[in-house]
Amino acid sequence: MQHKQIHTHHPSALARLPAIMLQTLSSVIITALFCTILFYWRANSELPLMQISLLNFNDIKLILVLICGCMLFALVPSLLAAVFCSYFVWRLPRFLLGAAAAIIAFSVALLQNWLFSWPLDWIPILFNALAAAISALCVSRLQQ
Repeated sequence: MQHKQIHTHHPSALARLPAIMLQTLSSVIITALFCTILFYWRANSELPLMQISLLNFNDIKLILVLICGCMLFALVPSLLAAVFCSYFVWRLPRFLLGAAAAIIAFSVALLQNWLFSWPLDWIPILFNALAAAISALCVSRLQQ
């Protein structure tokens, strides 16, 4: 009795590059959106919810600097999660792939935070892990 081997075609690393770039970029942008909401909420946290206040130019510059720093901080964990997901997209179910991307992004962000001895702020690290999981789920759906 012959056993038929099913050979699935796995694209080369160069063919996976657009998916890696898309997943990394979407994860960084989602992290930046989460952090923008967080920073804006923290800036206006002392105001009642019914009152609307406009930020002045210095506040906007500070928030933009913090968002750019958050995007730079999220780049390496998002990239490593995207590389992992692009390699295992055909081997793991989607929910495990999203969980693995979140774990990788969280671990790399903690290591990055420890190496650069930045003050630990859990919320941007958790936002980055959540963004990596969301982008992994979306990109894996596109690839499958």
